[in-house]
Amino acid sequence: MKQFLVKSWPVLLLAVFVASCGKEVSRNDDLSQYYIKCKIGTKDKTFNFMPAAIKQDLGGGVINYSVFGKVSNDPADMESLGFTIQLLIPFKPGTYKETDPTSDYSVGCLYNPNTTIPEYIFVNQGDDTNPLEITFTEVSSTQLSGTFKGKLLLNNAGPKADSAVISNGQFKVRIQ
Repeated sequence: MKQFLVKSWPVLLLAVFVASCGKEVSRNDDLSQYYIKCKIGTKDKTFNFMPAAIKQDLGGGVINYSVFGKVSNDPADMESLGFTIQLLIPFKPGTYKETDPTSDYSVGCLYNPNTTIPEYIFVNQGDDTNPLEITFTEVSSTQLSGTFKGKLLLNNAGPKADSAVISNGQFKVRIQ
């Protein structure tokens, strides 16, 4: 399970993000209440263009939640952040770490600093000193909220690669 999740989550997260960009939003929704924000390195970032979550049943008892948002609505600006959790257990509020020794769930995170080159996108890679950690404080049928933090490295790079350290992460998103 872990092997499948580790290899497939970046592709699943990207596919969900691309697919959701075209979804229509009800005029009655107050979208200003939803956000993803954090500090990346020393810079405060807000990913408040279409912050949302998608729930998918992947079959075999695996449920996937993907949370994502962009910095702006400019199609030329691809700066975005997303994270995902795939579970074989019931989803409930709590803290989920990428270094958890069980195979009950897997978490992943992706930060695109505005590039089309996959090698320049940051992803979590199991950092022992600052692993990706997502705490879900609210899990409902319509909304997810919580906090997140961790160290991301350049995609497909070794442990000495450039990093993006995420701190003070907070999110509140609607499930589409």
